[in-house]
Amino acid sequence: MDNNYLITGGTVLTVNSTNEIWHDGAVVVENGRIREVGPSAELEAKYSGMPVIDAKGKVVLPGIVNLHLHSGLIRGTAEDMPVFEWLAKHVDPKHRALTEEEAYAASMLCYAESLLSGTTTVLDMYRYMHRSADAAEQLGMRAVLSPYVADAPPYLYFETLENNVRLIEERNNTANGRIQVWIGLEHLAYCTPEAYRQAADYAERYNVGIHTHGEESQQMARDLHEKFGVWPVELFHQRGILGPRTVLAHCVWMEEVELELMARTGTSAAHCPISNLKLASGISPITSMLERGINVGIGTDGVKENNSLDMLEEMKFVPLLQKVRHLDATVMKAEEVLRMATIGGAKALGLDREIGSLEAGKKADITILDYRKPHLTPFLTGKYDNVVSNLVYSASGSDVDTVLVDGKVLVRGKQLLSGDTDRIMDHAQQAVEQLLLRREAFIPKDFIFPSSRL
Repeated sequence: MDNNYLITGGTVLTVNSTNEIWHDGAVVVENGRIREVGPSAELEAKYSGMPVIDAKGKVVLPGIVNLHLHSGLIRGTAEDMPVFEWLAKHVDPKHRALTEEEAYAASMLCYAESLLSGTTTVLDMYRYMHRSADAAEQLGMRAVLSPYVADAPPYLYFETLENNVRLIEERNNTANGRIQVWIGLEHLAYCTPEAYRQAADYAERYNVGIHTHGEESQQMARDLHEKFGVWPVELFHQRGILGPRTVLAHCVWMEEVELELMARTGTSAAHCPISNLKLASGISPITSMLERGINVGIGTDGVKENNSLDMLEEMKFVPLLQKVRHLDATVMKAEEVLRMATIGGAKALGLDREIGSLEAGKKADITILDYRKPHLTPFLTGKYDNVVSNLVYSASGSDVDTVLVDGKVLVRGKQLLSGDTDRIMDHAQQAVEQLLLRREAFIPKDFIFPSSRL
């Protein structure tokens, strides 16, 4: 079968409860799940005859989870603006002009980039997400889809809750469970209070999660507080959406009461450090979240605000920002960051019993990196073990050699096997050129900060 393999000879980072590492280790994949993890010599003898993936000189880890992504096409064309002006002048006009075929091209491009750089699961918020489901199904990606829902004027060109519910009914738990659909809400300035209340009802009715944006703009956080008398996370709580199946992206500007609410309700955060840097939003208080037991995963955000979907690159910025925030080089160990990018993201999605670590019984979502690179040398084990440190601080998506989802090899030898990369890029190139031309008609002459409409 094409999802039965013995991955052997590598350094296996299990990310289990004790962060167990097997040097010269092996992972047995049978019928799309992990059957056993252990020493290579023992498992090679036990499973002789099984197709082998040689991981010598490589590091084997759980598939990476990107906990906040927007599929997109306008990489490199929306630069050097603060977040809400950037949204008004670049992003929202693009959404007004977007077609479903362009949305499909965007998701194909972003999912291909994700797989090639070691990401096996994404939480994606976009438009026309039945086409995102098509892309995920075609490429073999594991995807949780949360449509951009907005119902407050002038944002009525986004998705509706009715469309979101229809997508749940048609595509949730399809593709052998690889595709799931959540409720997606754009932002407190884009959605009415009723939208949040209805979203909470639908999430309970269909047993799905909710994804929305926590605050990344200091001005917006202050304006919301002035308008409503409470901080953004308190508003989410009043409107009924906090809980263990809710993921808030960014969460840069957080008051103590907001941190306590997230901890008490079991709400997860998706930390997007590079996007927060590029848009000059600020530095999210990740160490404060972790100290309170808040589950935190890592996201890239979209190509328009990050320019890359390389989660290995993203991982490096997580500890660097916390160290400089606290002026303390001892905060945020590499092992913590690896857990955030794998089991932390899986937990936020309610999938930690299925993915996020390399343990018997879990689905075989696996990423293999080639460490025979100058920038990953020396490769040390034992007393001077540097494998996890080099993963977080030195590795990049270009080091990914092999990727499996549900035990099926989707990337091998750095080549995407489940799609034609050149055709995917050509389709995206054609789509964006037409999209940018049509977008011109929707770009506003004057910028109005959206909180003025609250």
